[in-house]
Amino acid sequence: MPQLSLYLDDATMDKLRNDASREGVSLSRHAARLIQVDGSSRWPHGFFDLYGSVSDSTFVEPPELDWTLDAPRPSM
Repeated sequence: MPQLSLYLDDATMDKLRNDASREGVSLSRHAARLIQVDGSSRWPHGFFDLYGSVSDSTFVEPPELDWTLDAPRPSM
C-alpha cells in the first residue's frame, strides 16, 4: 500500500488526531477519508462568494468573434 508523508504544524496535527479519535478510526484512515471527501471535484468553500469581486475596468467579456474568421470545414 502506498505511503504519504506530511509535514504539519502541531495544532493541525492535534486536530487531526482528535478528529480521528472522536470518529474511532486510525489516523491513516481518517486522513484518507478527508482526502477522498475534500479532494473531490467540489468547488472550494466560498468560491461563489467571489463572483463580481473584481473591480478592474479592464476585466470584461471579450467581443464575439466573427464566425467567418473560423477555419473552413468540409461539407458533410
